[in-house]
Amino acid sequence: MTPDLPQTRWGFPATRWSLVRRSRAGDTREAEAALEDLCRAYWTPLYAYARGRGLARAEAEDRVQEFFAVALRREVFQRAEEDAGKLRSFLLTALKHHLQDAAARAGAAKRRPEGGWVALDFSAAEADWARLADAGATPDAAFEREWARALLAQALARVEARYVAEGQAALFAALRDRALGAEDAPAGEAAAGLSAGATRVAAHRLRKRFREALRDAVRDTLPEGGDVDAELRALRAALEAEGA
Repeated sequence: MTPDLPQTRWGFPATRWSLVRRSRAGDTREAEAALEDLCRAYWTPLYAYARGRGLARAEAEDRVQEFFAVALRREVFQRAEEDAGKLRSFLLTALKHHLQDAAARAGAAKRRPEGGWVALDFSAAEADWARLADAGATPDAAFEREWARALLAQALARVEARYVAEGQAALFAALRDRALGAEDAPAGEAAAGLSAGATRVAAHRLRKRFREALRDAVRDTLPEGGDVDAELRALRAALEAEGA
C-alpha cells in the first residue's frame, strides 16, 4: 500500500467510499492505490455472485478480472454519483450491469490492463463458493455472505497489524479466535506467557479492538453519515443465514 495515503487510526491507508469517489478527478498515485486496495478487498463477494448466476468457474474468473480492470481504469467509479449509497450495493449493481453487457464480454482482452490483472486467489474463492452452493445460497445471498466475510477479514488484519506493531504478535496469535467471539477457544497462556487472569483481560481487550476495527471497516464502505449499526446488523444476518 502507498505509505503517504491518509491514515486511519489503525495505521492503514484510508480506502473510504468517499475517498474513492473523489479520486475520479485525476490520475493520481493515491487514486490508483485506493482502487487497487478496494479490488483486493471486495472481489470475492463478486466472484460468489457470478458463480451463483450460473457462470462456469473459468468464465466467472474472467468476468471478475475484467470488471476490476474496468474499475482500475476508473470507468466504474466515473459513473458513481454522490448519492450512490453503500459501496456493496454500488459494486453489486455495477457487476450485474457488467455481466449483462455483451460488449464487455467480447472486449475482455482489450481491457486487460498494462502489467496484467490484479493477482487473485481464485482457488480459495472457489472453495468458499462450493460451500455456499451446497447450502443452497442464492447469488445475492452468496454475495452478502462473502461481503461480510471480507469485512471480518479486513478488521482482523487491522487488529493483527496493530498487535504486531506493538510487539505482541504472539499474544494475538494465541488469542486470535477470541476476536471472533469464540469464548471457549484455547486461551493459549503458554504461547502468550500469561496467567489465566491476564489472559482473560487480554482476550477482552482483543475483542474490544476487533469490534472497533470492524466498525471502522464497515464505515469505510458507507457514504458519509451512513448508519454503521444498521449495516452491522445486515452483515450479521447474512452470516447467520448461512450458519457462519
